[in-house]
Amino acid sequence: MTEKTIQIPQFSDVVNSSPGSEKTAAKLAKDQEVSNIKEGEERAEGQECAKGENLIENKEHAEGKAAVEQEEKPFSYIEMLDTPIKEFQGPMDITRHHLKIIAEELGLIKLCWPDLSDVTFEDRSNFPETYLRNSDKEKLLLLYTENFRRQICFKYPDRKPLFLACDNECGIQKMVCTTIRPTTLPYSQISSWAESSKFVADHVKFEPLEEPVLIPRHLYSPHTTILRQSGHSFEIATVLCSILVGAGYDAYVVSGYAIKDVTEKIMCRVDCPIPLVKDAKKEEEVVEEDEKYKITPPKDMQSKFLAMMKQRELDKIQAGKEKEAEIKRLRFLEEEKRPPDDLKGRRVHAWIFLAAGTKEVTESIFIEPGTGMPHELTSDLYYGIESIWNNENYWVNLQNCTHDLGALSYDLTDTEKWEHLLIGEPLGSKGKLKAVEIGEEEEIDYFWDEKHLDMPYPWSSRISIPHDVLKRRFPNGTMVTQYKRTLMEEYAPYVCHDGLVQKITRYSDFACTSVECVEEKFKNRHDKLSRSVLDAKTNLKTEYFAAGREDSILKHIYYNNKDGPDAKRTIFLDNKTRFDGLSKIEILDNICTEYYSDRDDKLYFRQVVYEQTRPSTENTKMASTSCKPIFKIVQKFLRNEEKSPHEDISIREFNIREREIALQYQYGKDNVTASTRTFIKPPLAEMGEGMIFRPELTYGYQAEIGAKPPRQLQLYLLLQQQLKDEEEVIVSIRDFENQISDFLLLRAHEMAFSRLDVNVYNREHNQEFRAGMLDQEEKQRICKEKEMEEKIDYLSPYLARTGNPSSLTFQEALDVRQACLEEFKEMLVNRALDTQQQFERMSSKIEDLQAWYMQRHENLTVDEETKYFEEINEMIFCLRTMEIRLVRHKELSYSRYEAMLQYVNNHPMLDILRNYNTKSNNS
Repeated sequence: MTEKTIQIPQFSDVVNSSPGSEKTAAKLAKDQEVSNIKEGEERAEGQECAKGENLIENKEHAEGKAAVEQEEKPFSYIEMLDTPIKEFQGPMDITRHHLKIIAEELGLIKLCWPDLSDVTFEDRSNFPETYLRNSDKEKLLLLYTENFRRQICFKYPDRKPLFLACDNECGIQKMVCTTIRPTTLPYSQISSWAESSKFVADHVKFEPLEEPVLIPRHLYSPHTTILRQSGHSFEIATVLCSILVGAGYDAYVVSGYAIKDVTEKIMCRVDCPIPLVKDAKKEEEVVEEDEKYKITPPKDMQSKFLAMMKQRELDKIQAGKEKEAEIKRLRFLEEEKRPPDDLKGRRVHAWIFLAAGTKEVTESIFIEPGTGMPHELTSDLYYGIESIWNNENYWVNLQNCTHDLGALSYDLTDTEKWEHLLIGEPLGSKGKLKAVEIGEEEEIDYFWDEKHLDMPYPWSSRISIPHDVLKRRFPNGTMVTQYKRTLMEEYAPYVCHDGLVQKITRYSDFACTSVECVEEKFKNRHDKLSRSVLDAKTNLKTEYFAAGREDSILKHIYYNNKDGPDAKRTIFLDNKTRFDGLSKIEILDNICTEYYSDRDDKLYFRQVVYEQTRPSTENTKMASTSCKPIFKIVQKFLRNEEKSPHEDISIREFNIREREIALQYQYGKDNVTASTRTFIKPPLAEMGEGMIFRPELTYGYQAEIGAKPPRQLQLYLLLQQQLKDEEEVIVSIRDFENQISDFLLLRAHEMAFSRLDVNVYNREHNQEFRAGMLDQEEKQRICKEKEMEEKIDYLSPYLARTGNPSSLTFQEALDVRQACLEEFKEMLVNRALDTQQQFERMSSKIEDLQAWYMQRHENLTVDEETKYFEEINEMIFCLRTMEIRLVRHKELSYSRYEAMLQYVNNHPMLDILRNYNTKSNNS
């Protein structure tokens, strides 16, 4: 069937006051543009060729613009009324489709409600009953709402249509207030308004409205929006309002107008919500000098004129820098400036109004559902408010929105500023009921006697978010957002093989072409890597590690293009978890500096200076593995209060090349100098056990007044100790070099083959643990089934002796019973005797071993004595175990015999004995 068409007269006959007008506004505009172009061509005849080319370009641009204006646009009743007076060439055909579009744009409410069945929406077909039809109360509400809409249109004819009702996913028109379904989610991660807003913005993909200046043509349920993970601003705001109201917040959906960046979720002019985190610098303590002992500086003999000229040059340079900074700032502002919008103030949008007074909300704010960001009421992102609603009522704004929205009054009980749909106020706005005495119930009868139409129960299903969906968070597990000079990529855990959950690339220009730095955040990595920051200009990379690494490394700073062990790098470690107290390592060219904390030997600083060597071309490949020659080693120690300051070493330097050992001791009390001692090592031929000490190879200074010079024996012993310490320090340094090389190899392997840790309680990702648990459960189930099938019958051996008859005679039953009980009693006695014999044998062995030790303990070696104590302790432990077992056996023997006696008496094969005893008792 073809649709019926309705012919209406020309639009000019209805609107224009002069029926003789023959040109439309669009045609006049086009004629005017063409005439302007012709005049421009006539004026350009005597001018230069360059100007002529510009006019030609203007002509082409104007003709293209006129052609674009003549292109057909989708039919819109609102846009037709907003445009200037038009004239159509002939009658216009109106189809049912056009009438439906007009009704949707005007916000008309249908007063006929068909009953639908077998509705299919995307991949869903089984919808609840509430999705397919309206209840009687919902129909009454829609009638009430249509009457309210007509009154608003009559009283305020210039207002845009209100968003009161809309079709759901099944094509049934529903009131917007009944679409909100308050839901409390069972997750602590999204319990606050900020966490809920961020989750909804991340989980649901934002879709701009099909017509930016018209109210939406559909409003899906919050449950469907969560399943689809996409929706326009009204649907996302409905989801967020449902969660916030369910969590106990006073939240409302706002219908109004916003800027283009908000309605299309353009974030390139919004600052990144995650600023660049810089390491906090420790503030140096300023030591105030005593004015009494402060040294008077010498007189300044510089020329004041030269100083003035120098300062003038510095001021000139500073002024130039400030001018450049101001030019750069203005250029940035010009780049970040919003482009002009032809639809300014007309773009329809929805957001959340969170009123103060509930939970931790101390000030009313707006929440943008597409981004989850809070905004103040004075924000310039929103132009005006048409209406707001929640699951209890609907309010129309009667205030002027010319100024910012912060100047509006948000007291919804003020009927001069807000027109509400339902007359009866919600229970929450009436305040708490006052406690009354018995017999004063009539004072509050008016509260319950109010008989007004209230909001029906929400028709939407409850919002359901499974745990795996909560963990995945983003659509397809990833989301990319373009902020101002920043590109942020977010991933759900376990989506990336290297554990990457967030990557922020910061740029120095607004066009995002010059990379400034790259920040990466990781989770669940086996190497405990949590964050890395790469400076793109210097190629300096900083890696941060969580606690728990075997090498106790917390931070690693190095250049990304220099991976060798000699490259400049800084490593921070957790000294509390290391046995050597190492807290920091600095490697710079041929210098390696180590910092220690809380050591018993008071060492806090060690610096190793290597020889300046030039590796040959043949040894280039082996340069990283060969040991570099050491030039000198410097060690610094803290004060040891147990030693005298003139014997407590403060700085020790081993000069390997010059074969010298220099010592500097701690400063004594009231001393301004410290004692020193320098040793010149003897030749290599004289080193060893037969080393000869020469006094001329040592010299020093004693800061202690009146102290005797040290003896040669003391100096000889001190030299021997320093030579021994030097060897130990060199061995420690070589071992430390190997540790650095192993760490670099391990980091290269960890970056190339990253591994993720999965919690044993994470059922979604721990497949190995899940398979193991299922296997274990299956084994337990099989074992239980086997136990149920194979019940142990203690009389089966005795019944087998009689040939396993189906029934027993009285004498046979008596013999079986007697034999079973006697053998069980014999087993208990034998077990006790066996344990007793083992106990006695072990006691005898212990006595013999102790007697052997008493005879030979003076001639035993340390190893033999250690072995004896290990054997005697093990034997005493076994003896104690046997004693406990024997005591426990004696205690449980009686109860075990009683249990066996009861089992035998109740056995079905011995029923003849039980019946005989019953007859005997009766007689």
